[in-house]
Amino acid sequence: MGIAERRATKEFQDKSLPALLTEIHKYAGFEVPVDISWDQLAKEGVSDRFAENWKKVYFQPTIEALKSISRDDMGRDALKSGLKKIVFCNSSGRYSAESAISFNSGELTIDHDPDCNVDYIQDRTDYARKEMERSL
Repeated sequence: MGIAERRATKEFQDKSLPALLTEIHKYAGFEVPVDISWDQLAKEGVSDRFAENWKKVYFQPTIEALKSISRDDMGRDALKSGLKKIVFCNSSGRYSAESAISFNSGELTIDHDPDCNVDYIQDRTDYARKEMERSL
């Protein structure tokens, strides 16, 4: 990770991350751990798009899926008892919701290329929601 990527990552962590984590925790109903593999997300040469892309690829779908599930007491209770961790990474360059999103043993993982199919927010939201609802 070069200096441009490190600067853009730090700026995101300082300016955007706190509010996004607050939203995740609000809709999860508790402070669910969020594990972010910054080195994998910081794709070289696209640091000018980090803030927008990371929100669209990882955070918005997660927040919207949690919001949908937690719309009633049953959903809130299911999240509190079944959601253990959220992981954002890019370990294998996956770019579709079906191949990038999983929910296993209480862990929601979005393992998605941060600079590919960025605007497919609804696809990722729907798939994350369905994966969680299936197991909660």
